[in-house]
Amino acid sequence: MGESKNSLHPGDIFKIPLFLPSFQEWRNLEEFIDYRKYKFRDNDIYAFGRLVELRPGNMNLVEIFSYVGEIPQSPEIIIRSGRLFEPVMMVGAFSRGRWRFLFDSPQYDKWTDSNYGDISFLMGMGTELWKGGEQIGITYQQGIELEKAGVSYMVVHGSVDLEVEIRSLLAARGVELNYGQTVERRRDEYPRPRDLDKKLKEAISPFCWQSNRGSYSLCLDAGLLNGDSFEKNNMLGNGYDWGKVASAFIEVHLPHLQGKFSFDCEADMFSMHSNTKKTLKEFALAFHKFVLDASAFDGLLSRL
Repeated sequence: MGESKNSLHPGDIFKIPLFLPSFQEWRNLEEFIDYRKYKFRDNDIYAFGRLVELRPGNMNLVEIFSYVGEIPQSPEIIIRSGRLFEPVMMVGAFSRGRWRFLFDSPQYDKWTDSNYGDISFLMGMGTELWKGGEQIGITYQQGIELEKAGVSYMVVHGSVDLEVEIRSLLAARGVELNYGQTVERRRDEYPRPRDLDKKLKEAISPFCWQSNRGSYSLCLDAGLLNGDSFEKNNMLGNGYDWGKVASAFIEVHLPHLQGKFSFDCEADMFSMHSNTKKTLKEFALAFHKFVLDASAFDGLLSRL
């Protein structure tokens, strides 16, 4: 099967790369990169899985096989190896090309080929059992007994965390992948992340926008803008003065944002922070427009 497959069909066999970054620390972001144009190595070591069932909400029920190695010529060696662990639910596993399909299985029957009727998950507070696609009410005590018997709670996984789990199981079995060294060696070949804030950064230049795992910052080198206005109003135009202007602007024009930011200004740098992107973005766009209006900027400075 080619790797350009767009539609998903139960029974199809896919490969799981074991040498893609899980967390690209040098980029300070989780690895949700688009791999659709990435050329995987044929001689790399892969794990393999099978799509058991398409579920609502872009979820997929999949099973992961024990066979780990180079891509075989046919799927039989994969299927005969048995499961590495019990089937799991995933979401968005195939949308960005990280996991790719290899083999069609037009004769696949989930009931016989994957023992679908026996696939089970506990749900909710342990008072529901998902089994073979059916949700069955059970008692709390039954839930405890099923959990002790090895039935796990339904957890929706992503491709990244399952790759981590697979590598962990392989390491416990003594399989050495040299994962860290390989990822570091290949770091420059992986696709670059799409900058979701590119348009915003361009719109507010020369202000700088930074984001890092739920923390957002707006910065400006003091002296880049409106030096004449500061001088006219007997101000230095340093980072502290910019902080005063920003606070006054919020008070006058965006009172609903008061108390939403923290400031960390220095003599040579204006800097403010928020844990909410939407809030800081609203301020950044409005403040940038205001700063470029010389008359409005002078008017506010004259009031400080």
